[in-house]
Amino acid sequence: MLIESQYGVNATIRPCRLCGEQRGLSISHALPNSAFVSALREGSGKVVAIVDDQTTPIQFSSDTWGVELLCATCEDKLNRKLDAYGIAVLKGQIGTVLRSDYGVTFRGIDRQRFRAFFLSILWRISVSSHASYSNIDLPTHWENELHLALKFDQKISGSKYTVAIYRLRDSTPDGFTSESLRSIVTAPFARDYEGKFVSVCFICFGFLVEIFLSKLPSKIKNKVGVLVGSNSIFMAPFQEIFDIPELVNMMGSGLYKRDIGLSQID
Repeated sequence: MLIESQYGVNATIRPCRLCGEQRGLSISHALPNSAFVSALREGSGKVVAIVDDQTTPIQFSSDTWGVELLCATCEDKLNRKLDAYGIAVLKGQIGTVLRSDYGVTFRGIDRQRFRAFFLSILWRISVSSHASYSNIDLPTHWENELHLALKFDQKISGSKYTVAIYRLRDSTPDGFTSESLRSIVTAPFARDYEGKFVSVCFICFGFLVEIFLSKLPSKIKNKVGVLVGSNSIFMAPFQEIFDIPELVNMMGSGLYKRDIGLSQID
């Protein structure tokens, strides 16, 4: 299932957004392409796409939200250094993964590299011109800070960007299976915490990722599920899917469209 944004696509960008050189650009993905590949495989090559607006019908899609964004060299750099590592951790291919009643625990991982993977996604979301990322536009100073850190392989400040990760679960009778949860990919959405700080959230690989911006109170930074420090053991607590209000609203929009006949799916 893909849950998309309502906004239009901007013009193609010719300069590489990472190195700045004028080059032929590769098709780049903010959320990893393999998340879409998994969803498409689950749906036999197509998935149900729900656009969170009032007029776009429910339809099948094979769009992986890629645009010409990075040159081949920079695309390969991010893929090798961050994407390959982060995806392997999420899939349990690096270290070990233990499941308990409270969540999933990763052992033997590089927290800083894992965190940098998610922050690279945040930067690519902000600079991508694809429709499904158009509702997230980081302030210039945050976007530039992430850009320079990724370009020059610098450590990204832990005081300004807090990454929290939760494993999706559906405990309702006859609810989503683990396989179905892994096939959900959402366009990113923002949260505003009473004007004190904001966060950007997205769902892929069966996880909810929330990246907080600006200085946070210790009660949030010290919560289970926050990627902080350098410990090689990390626990992602369970998050019930129907306790995510934004996702419930998106699904509700899809059900409403189906009920009024705004659907191109048999």
